[in-house]
Parts: sequence; structure tokens; C-alpha cells
Amino acid sequence: MTTVPAAGPEAAPCDVCEALAAQRDAAREAGRTDEVGDCERELREHGLHGLGCSP
Repeated sequence: MTTVPAAGPEAAPCDVCEALAAQRDAAREAGRTDEVGDCERELREHGLHGLGCSP
């Protein structure tokens, strides 16, 4: 079994995290709540891959 180190406080968001967060924020400002939820889900799933970034 392979263990993946947890993202610590020094971990910076990756390009994917930044793009999803920007998309989520734009959707939130436009009132597109379904899209906000989709972005939140994608951010959570991206974080589960243990890529060392902090979504």
C-alpha cells in the first residue's frame, strides 16, 4: 500500500485548484448555484488525489 503525504499548510494551490476556484467565484457572483456546487465537488475530488496542493 502506498501512502501519500497530506498537504500541509505550506502547500500552495495548483493551476487546477486556482482555475476551479476562479470558475466557482464567477458562478457565485452570477448566481449560478448549480455550477458553484459542481466546482466545489470538483475541488474536493481533486484534493482527494493527494497531489500536495490545497484546494
